[in-house]
Amino acid sequence: MVHAFFNPAQAATFNEIALRKDSTFEVCYFGFHGLAHTVRTILALSGAKFTSYVPEDWASEKPKKPFGVMPTLKETSVNGKVIEIAETDAIARYLSRKFGYMGTNAFEETVINQFFSSTNSVASTIFIKYFGTKDPEAKAEVKSKLLTDTIQPWMRFHEQHLADNGSNGHYIGSALSLADIATAVLINMLNGLFGADTVTEEKNPALFKVHATVVSNPSFVAWTHTDSFKTLAAANLKVIGF
Repeated sequence: MVHAFFNPAQAATFNEIALRKDSTFEVCYFGFHGLAHTVRTILALSGAKFTSYVPEDWASEKPKKPFGVMPTLKETSVNGKVIEIAETDAIARYLSRKFGYMGTNAFEETVINQFFSSTNSVASTIFIKYFGTKDPEAKAEVKSKLLTDTIQPWMRFHEQHLADNGSNGHYIGSALSLADIATAVLINMLNGLFGADTVTEEKNPALFKVHATVVSNPSFVAWTHTDSFKTLAAANLKVIGF
């Protein structure tokens, strides 16, 4: 039996809704930022109407989700049609294409995808290695190795590219992209987990500019003032530590 998320019967509806920007959205995830932070940030920046759905009993809902994971995204069009998408990266790319954060041609989209994937790889490595280590002494060692082997190389490559683009807060031209958004989210994680001096304006001016550009966006600022964001942020601090 084909899972509803992947059923070809939904192709026509999916392709119709994918072109619309006036849908409403529901992000299914735990009640903190976590892996859904980039997805929610894209929706906030786009000015889309969205809510967060937190399963009351994840154990019972888990088998019904593709791959048994969250987040997932439900999109409802103005005419009531509904589609759902699984997997963080797929959701982020889908929304970014919908709202114009994937560049204007094949070259720009490919560059954006590459830097997005590079940033996501760093974030995934941190989640797996840092949060997957429970022993305090081992965690300190993991933290040190992550900074040296994973985070600093990412900084060097991305800082150079951003400098080549004019250190204007963007990876491509002067337009907001998925690469910008993912980097801003990662910098928030890095400075929260590894110290506020991890990415600074003095040491990493081009990366710092990306973060500043995203978080100062009026639509993003408006979202941070909502009760929903404040609740997510408070839970994130409690659960993850930043």
